[in-house]
Order: sequence, then C-alpha cells, then structure tokens
Amino acid sequence: MKRSFSLLGFGLLVAMVSFHSIRPQVDIVTYTSLREGFKNPPIHARPKVYWWWLNGYVDTVRLKEELTSIKKAGLGGVDIFEIGLPPASDPNQIIPAGPAFMSDASVKTIHMAIREAGKLGLEVGLNLASSWNAGGTWVKPQHAAKTLYFSKTTVSGSSQSTVRLPFPAIPPDKQGKPRPIAYGPDGKPAYHEEVAVIALPAGQQAQLDTTKIINISAFFDAKKEELTWKAPAGEWEVYRYICSNSGEQLIRPTPNSVGPIIDHFDSTATRMHVMYFIDRLKPLIGDFRKSALKNLYLASYEAKEFTWTPTLPAAFKKLHGYDLYKFLPAIYNPEHYQPEVAKNFQFDFDKTLSELMINNHYRKAKEICNSYGLQIISESGGPGHLHHIPVETLKALGALDVPRGEYWYNRTFFMENDKDSLVDMLYLVKEIAAASHIYKRGIVEEESFTSYWDWQEGPSDLKPLADRAFCEGMNRLVIHGFPHNPKEMGHPGIAYFAGTHYNDRNTWWPKVKPFNDYLGRISFILQQADFVADVLHYYGDNVPNLIPPKNTRFTVGAGYDYEVVNTEVLMRDLTVEKGSWVLPGVGRYKVLSIGNEGRIPSEARAKLKKLSEQGATLVEQKPAMPALAALHIPPDFSYAGQKADQRYTPLDYIHYRRDELDFYLIRNTTNQWVSKECHFRQQAKTPEIWDPISGSVVPISVYKQENDRINVPVSLPPYGAYFVVFSKTSATSGPKVTNADFDILNATKPALVLDGPWNLTFPKGWGAPESATFPKLISWTESEQKGIRYFSGTATYQKTFDYKPVAATVRQRVYLDLGDLTKVGEVWLNNKSLGIVWTPPYRVDITDAIKTGANSLRIDVANTWSNRLTGDAITGEKYTKTNITKANKNLVPWDKLPLIKSGLLGPVTVQIVKN
Repeated sequence: MKRSFSLLGFGLLVAMVSFHSIRPQVDIVTYTSLREGFKNPPIHARPKVYWWWLNGYVDTVRLKEELTSIKKAGLGGVDIFEIGLPPASDPNQIIPAGPAFMSDASVKTIHMAIREAGKLGLEVGLNLASSWNAGGTWVKPQHAAKTLYFSKTTVSGSSQSTVRLPFPAIPPDKQGKPRPIAYGPDGKPAYHEEVAVIALPAGQQAQLDTTKIINISAFFDAKKEELTWKAPAGEWEVYRYICSNSGEQLIRPTPNSVGPIIDHFDSTATRMHVMYFIDRLKPLIGDFRKSALKNLYLASYEAKEFTWTPTLPAAFKKLHGYDLYKFLPAIYNPEHYQPEVAKNFQFDFDKTLSELMINNHYRKAKEICNSYGLQIISESGGPGHLHHIPVETLKALGALDVPRGEYWYNRTFFMENDKDSLVDMLYLVKEIAAASHIYKRGIVEEESFTSYWDWQEGPSDLKPLADRAFCEGMNRLVIHGFPHNPKEMGHPGIAYFAGTHYNDRNTWWPKVKPFNDYLGRISFILQQADFVADVLHYYGDNVPNLIPPKNTRFTVGAGYDYEVVNTEVLMRDLTVEKGSWVLPGVGRYKVLSIGNEGRIPSEARAKLKKLSEQGATLVEQKPAMPALAALHIPPDFSYAGQKADQRYTPLDYIHYRRDELDFYLIRNTTNQWVSKECHFRQQAKTPEIWDPISGSVVPISVYKQENDRINVPVSLPPYGAYFVVFSKTSATSGPKVTNADFDILNATKPALVLDGPWNLTFPKGWGAPESATFPKLISWTESEQKGIRYFSGTATYQKTFDYKPVAATVRQRVYLDLGDLTKVGEVWLNNKSLGIVWTPPYRVDITDAIKTGANSLRIDVANTWSNRLTGDAITGEKYTKTNITKANKNLVPWDKLPLIKSGLLGPVTVQIVKN
C-alpha cells in the first residue's frame, strides 16, 4: 500500500526538517536497518581525521582530551600522522622536536593513543613513516630507494685491448645538493650492483640501429674494473651502468626522524619496512584484531628521482619477451632512437615498474598486514598529475584493502586549462571510486578538504566540496586534518601549513557534530549500496592512465553515469548476459565504450569482439549516446535544461541500489534555491526523501508515474543535497506534479520580522566588550569597535519579541528563519534548545517552543579565527598564538588578509508554513 503523507513542496520541508568485498555490513540489511543506520551512522561510516603530530611533539594529557573531543564531535577515528613542517610554517620555532618516530618513547605514546581510542570505540590508523614516502631511520642501504648511474668511455675497435671503465660518478640531486647516501672505505656507495656494460657506435645521434648496440657485460671484470673486449672497427661509446641508492629522503620528517625512503619496487624492502612497525607495536598491543588499530597507511607516492631496482631486467624480460639492456641508453637519451622504438620501450619500461610496485609494494604490504589482522590503505601511486606516478592507477588501488584518494579546493593553478576547468588535477575521486567498485573493495576513502586557507572556512564552505565528492563516488572522509595541540600552544594553536584545521581549538568546533553526522549519513548509504551506471568505459593500458573528474574528458551525456574498467578486470571478470555487459558482483551496463586514453591490448580487443557477438553493444572512440538511444534507454535522472557539465547545470546526481531500494543523491551546485521537476528512470516504486541534515525520512506524495519514469518535484536550498529514494511498494501515482508545488517557499510571507536592536554578549579575554547593542544586524567587521571588528569566537544574540498566532484553518508549522549567518549558529527559544544551524537555509522549527505574547530568543553565532589573527597583526595585540605567521601557504601576511563577514546577518523572520 502506498505510504500516504501530505507534502507540498517537499524540498522546503526537508530543508526545514532537515578480492572479496570488505564493505562494512550491518547484521541484516533491511529497509529498517538502513533507515536506522542513516539516522545514526555507525563508526565505519563516520569521518576520520589525519591526527597531525607536528614535529613528533605531543602532550599525552591533551591526546586523551582530543580523542574525547573527536568522539563527541561525531567522528569515527584517527590516522596518526607524525610530520614535520617547512621552515616558513614555523619561523619562530615554537614547536619543539619530539622523540624519533618509532623510537621507544614514540611507540609508547602511539600505544597509549591506540588504547585510549579503543576505550571510546574509535578506529585508529597509523601512517608508515614520519611524513611520506615509506621510509625511516631504520632503512639500510640495501633496502633504500635506488636509481641508475653510468660512466662513459670511448673505445677504439679492431684490436684486443683491456680498458678500464671507471666507476660512475654520483652526481648531485635535482636541487644540486650532494646525495645523502652511505659510502664505504673505498669511496664508493656502500650499496651498489653492476647492471650492464653496453657499447654503441660513437657519434650516433639519431635513428640508432639497435642491432648495432652490443651488450658486452660478459667481457667486464667488475672487481678489476677492466673491460677485455675486441671491439669491431671504429670508435665505440661504452657505458658502464650501476645501480645504487638515489639518496631520496622522507619528504617532511620530524627533526629527529630524517631518513631514506625504501625501494618501493622491492618486496624485501616492503617486508622489512612493514614488519618493522609490526614488530615494534606487537609487544605492547598484542593481538591487533582485538585492538583499536585497524589499518596501516602508506601515504601518496611522491618520489621524484628516476627509479631502478635490481629485479627490473628479469621482470622486464618476463613481461615483454626481450632484454632491456640494449635500451638502457634510451633512458637518458631517447632521442638517439627511432621515435616509435623509444616510445614502445618507454611504454614497456613503465609497465614493468608498475607491475613491480603493485606486486612488491602494495600487494605485499596487504599480504603482510592481513596476516596480522590489519588492513592496508594507500593513495597508491598518487596523487594525480602533481607527481611522478609509476603505476597503472586502478590496478594499484585495487591491490589494497581500502583505496584512498584526495581532493583539494581553491587551487586554480592546478586546473587543466583555466580556473573554470573542471579537470582539477588534484581531484581524485572518480578514479578511486572506480577502483573500489571493480575490485569489490566497498570503501572509497578520500583525504578531504585539503587546502591552504588557514582558519577561513566553516562547515557550510566545506559541504559543497563533500557533496561533489559524494556524487563522484566517495563514501568515507578522512579530513585533512586535526593538528594535535599540546596545552601550552594557545589558540588557534599550532597547525600543519596545509589542510583545513579541523580540531578542538577551532572556534566552531563545539557545534560541528551535525556536520559530521551529515557526512556520516551519506557515507553510510553509499557504503551499503552499489553504484549504478549505464555505460562501462574501458580506458585501455597506460601508466599511469589517470581518470579525470566525472564528466570532464569523458562523458556519456546529461543524465547518464559511467563506470571505468581496466584491462586486468576486463580480462578476468567481464561477461555478457542478456545483451548487457556484466561485471559479476559489481554492475550491469547497456553499453561498453572503448576510449582513447591508453593502448588497447590485442587480447582485450579480441575478448571484447567475442563478447559483443553475444548481443552486447560496443562503441569505440565515439559517443555512447546514440547507442543508448538506439536501445531506447532514457536518462537515469533528468530535468529541463540539464547538462552533463557541472559548470552549466544546477543539479548533479549519483545513483546507488541495494536490493529493491534505489538511492539517488541529488545536489544543488549553485548558491541559489533550485526547483525542478525531475524524472527518475523508475517504475512501480514509491519515492521518499532521506534528508542527511536531519536524518529524517519523509514520504513523497507529490509524484507521477509516466511510462518508464517517475516525475518528482525537487526543491533544494543553496548547495543543498538529499537522497530521493524509491522503494517497491504501491505503483499508484501521487497527485499530478504542477508548478504550484514549487511555489510554497517563495510565496511564503513572514508572519513577523524581528528587526530593531539586538543585545550581544561576547566572551571575556578576546578583545570584544562583554556586551554591546546593535541597532540593526550587521557584520561584526562593520563595527566601529575594533574589539568587535576583529573578534573571533562565539557571540550570543538576545531579543524578546511578541507573537500573536494566526488563526489556523489547516495544519501548520512555525519556523524561525535566521536569514544569513557565518559560520555556525545555535538557537534557543524560551530556554528550549532548537538545535544547530550550519548550512542554508538557517532555519529551525519553533512550533512547539513559541508562545502567545512575549518570547525570549537566544542565538549563538561562531565565526572563524581569521579575523582575530588579522586584528592581532594590525594592532600588535596578542590574543592569538600560532606557528602560522602567514596565511595561504605561508604567502599572505595576516595583516593583508581581508576580514571575513561574521555574525548574524539576518533578516530574522518568523514564518508559517501550511501543509
């Protein structure tokens, strides 16, 4: 029977009410259990944070306080991440150096933090380095990162001769500095291995004939460093190649933890490194399965030197069937070879490194961690276009327990073409989601809200970023980050120079739980359901073969979504059933699209051809839309004026399914209210709204079944988002959808405008007067009193107003609309708490609190730390303390940073909604 509920303009009401799969499962997944998990998300769905231990300097009392604060804020866990800072981020050196990472003192503190987190039911991860990449003080030369060096000697041919081939000189690193590698008594690197001796005709500058390149390693005595070789006539250039340490160090270690990174392509180095942590932790923790430590984390790979590893030649030959030795000169001088020859070799070389890293680093780390009851998480090979990436990304991400990506914001200089481009090169979500889907990992983690905008944002600024990531497939956040603050560090306290400073020293932290609940609710549904798409996009072979953000370089068309598959999964899993492409346990697709991002191996092309002959639709390097039209497949989600490009369309979506429940997450991409009649490709189902702001579920009675789609009026506030959920109940349509269904919000006239003076109180000790009266609502930054103008923190607004109820002829609700505020508010009416408002519309239901006659209203409003930091810089006052002396990546002095509009801005109105 169709659930009946009178809902006029439901968007307004929602806005007011506001390997094997490792997907976390509720005991029995039912409609009821999903609703319950949505209302109160479990730990595994709630956001985690990077818990920055800056310079390794910690206060154990504060660690416990912070964990309690993290729990109360509705977060699900922490990733302990020890890290140093660039000099510009702590020019006054206010952060002391703690003990060396993983020393006895360090391990003792880590164990304490894990134990205390466990008492609170929080999950803990541990980063496998002091900063990144993988490495540390314990890494010996044989396990450290390696590269290739060579010396060149000219040899004249036609006679037998013995020639000394000098040991290659070790050049400076890319910054012109001596490489920090260990040397033996003989002056040579403590670790080095001979690779090959290669001869080629002297003076050959281009179009080199590879038949004239000779591997003469057998004629070289490495101990004597002598070559005994009867060279053919002419002059020859003889190259002696050796493998030795590159000297690459941890990127940003703490002062006492400087050390080399490991050889990420060598399984013995990976085993040594991971086991070092396990062996150090296990005596204190015991059985990891019974502890709060759930995972170890390998941060993004950002090594910059040319990479070599001793097993590379053998792996190369096994993969490609030919020796790489003749092509060693092509590594440094590809222009000497025919272009196609050099290109093909580079492709094969990259492929070999990719396979070595995937198998010897990521898969090996997973194997070791799993054997001890731990998971491995990584931004494998990442992040994005910013650094050298030596792996095929989907395959590398799929080799993990949990793949992780990252997204930044307001980094316009990393856009592909211009600041309006959607191809944000540091927005890695679609790629991570695809890997998690096709490898059945269940979780799509994202390092979230990474930026350089110190203390300038609030939850309402972060929400649209999370919503976009959700609509590309994210289903768990790891917020970057929570800087640990020892007691003496003051406010806003110390911080890592990058990231949103998301900790208990923030002004709005006491009111952040509803935002974390919101993030957890959406994450929970997306973790428990399966992604739905019409098109499977095969992007071929390449290294790294990155996947750009959704609907940028590749798109199907407005109202359609797509999955991306790589060669490994295509060859292993792809089938055809009843005309659909099928990845078992992943999804069914009507069209398979072959792109042009990478090479298409002959075996993959043959399989696709064979499968397409079973009746499935295949398109290559052309739009998929005509094929979908020919199959009579309408858009999954559509509305008038819709476009695929998010820059030019107001509503974005993603579709998930669990059994007979379909979840469409719809988001408003604009800063204005949007009302549309939307069409969902559903039949014989009843729609509901699941509102992640409030956790409420509201049946929709205003909808219409029309052929193969259900039409529903959707109304969303600025940057609003909610689920439209379809369940298989009655097929009976609700009332016909008309434009009138969208008019309630705009037609609603305030019953009362709360204008006139407001009384404000400010906390002591932060520069503002204890009390003030505003004749009208203005931003604090417009005040003539500098203590208010530069105030950061929470101020309280109070007003008494009279209310005379309007005679009600139908059911009605009364709402208090605060208009605009920044950044977070909390409301009490007649001493009754009405909750926290943190995103538009800033509105609360006061039906049960308002009374006839005099009413007492109290509103707390918290802004950010930015204005007080600017004020201190301008006035010379010292209300704040932090290591960050310049904002925005240490580039903008605080006194040059514009003030941010703050406070309750209004208009504040009482509104009556009839329903």
